[in-house]
Amino acid sequence: MSLTAHPAPRTAWSHRTWVDFASAPRSATRIAVLPLHGMGDHGLGLPLGLEEAVTESLLSTALVGIPSDAICVLPPVRDVLGPYDSCCFGVDPDTALAIIADLAAGVRAAGFRKLVLLNSSPWHAELTTTAALEARAELGLDTYVVGWAGLGLDLHPASKDRSRAQAVGSSLLGCIPDAAFRDADASDAGFRPGYWNRPPHVTVDSTLGGLSEATQAAARLRTLLGEIAAHRTPGTDPSLAAWRQSPSPVIVSPAAAKTGASRSFSQLTPRQLAALTSSGEPARAIALLATGAIEQHGPHLPVGVDAFLGEIWTKRLIAELPESTSVWLTPALAYGKSNEHRDFPGTLSLSERSLRHAVLAQARQLHAWGFRRIAVLNTHGGNSAVLTYTLREIQTTLGLRTALLSVPASTDLPAQERVNGFHAGAWETSLMLAAMPDHVRRDQVRCEYPAHIDAPGLLRPEKAPATFAWLSSDLSRSGVMGDATAASAEQGQTWLYSGAASLAQRLIAFSQSEGSL
Repeated sequence: MSLTAHPAPRTAWSHRTWVDFASAPRSATRIAVLPLHGMGDHGLGLPLGLEEAVTESLLSTALVGIPSDAICVLPPVRDVLGPYDSCCFGVDPDTALAIIADLAAGVRAAGFRKLVLLNSSPWHAELTTTAALEARAELGLDTYVVGWAGLGLDLHPASKDRSRAQAVGSSLLGCIPDAAFRDADASDAGFRPGYWNRPPHVTVDSTLGGLSEATQAAARLRTLLGEIAAHRTPGTDPSLAAWRQSPSPVIVSPAAAKTGASRSFSQLTPRQLAALTSSGEPARAIALLATGAIEQHGPHLPVGVDAFLGEIWTKRLIAELPESTSVWLTPALAYGKSNEHRDFPGTLSLSERSLRHAVLAQARQLHAWGFRRIAVLNTHGGNSAVLTYTLREIQTTLGLRTALLSVPASTDLPAQERVNGFHAGAWETSLMLAAMPDHVRRDQVRCEYPAHIDAPGLLRPEKAPATFAWLSSDLSRSGVMGDATAASAEQGQTWLYSGAASLAQRLIAFSQSEGSL
């Protein structure tokens, strides 16, 4: 997938700075879209990450020509319900609802009045209806639900539209559906909710054109979003004109690689997953989970920095590993515990409970598949405490070996920056200049320290004998805590290479570790 899934920086939440959110005009027609995706076997013989890849393509196509100030797409939520054995990485309903509520609060704080829950899974229909009403009642948000069923791509096992979804997914992902390899496990189809542990397999309908079906679905999505923009607003509002134009007739291909191109669970078909879990390899392999955050990073960096760096580090460290070290990538957690940055719009934070339960859900799934080692690559300091005690819990309750990995700021930074430059300073800005230079606003860099190493006393916000709980607004007016003016792409490139090499060596050591677990 592309960085934080939605590939168009123009309309992606994660690519904007907190200043962009603070300065955006308040508009009753502006929409925030939260994609909600499941992972699993829908009986189509297609990759487990089908929902996210197809939605990414449809949404990108539907938004061609829409002004950037009319809509903003949040990173997708993958931590949702998984009620059946055919589902992967599902959380419990309370956690799923809490995650949506957490993010809805951040959307409202960023100045949006309209939130669209864009749902691809048949198992989330009732969940999204409940979450939408909660956001309306508790936050006053105008909240809407758009599902794949409304686009003619219903994945419910009782729907005839699964053939269309199969044709679309096969065309966009560039893969031929696998043939059926196991029997369905379903009953009580005449009752609600029925039992659909393993959906019946869909036979390919050669009369359906995947690209034409995808184009129709994208056009319908654009129409629905346009109606939502106009809902409860004057129909003459000039910002609605773009929605009335026809979308591009050329479907935007998803950013996902073809099946089998990487060791990511999302790109495995159900048949391939079954072969993996029965092979014995999981017992020798490492499952790697990247945890980041969507939070303010000063006026010069986008709010998605931590999530971006998690993906960047992951790709680089995988390239450094020998073939003998088997690593499988789980769905990354783009959102983290970021309530310390809540006073800066654009920050989207999970609660401690939501983050913990999302990690626990992944660990339980991996354990069921036979994995015995899970490593968490964390790129947001605010997650660290929660992750540490959650991994201890996983060690005790599931018997998994666990490792919490991060890349500490380089020791060749000046002492003041090394100790007190812990957010959006020289380190993170240099990394972004090296990896994503177009996303750094060089004319907006700041130097602002929360404390000085030569100040009297020992009480400090971080790394001291006595510390105090802080919000970023307690310490910084710009959101920067460090010297971003000292950043350089050259230094960032050096740190990217050395950091990836260090992470790779730690993973190799972890794969070879022995103990009593």
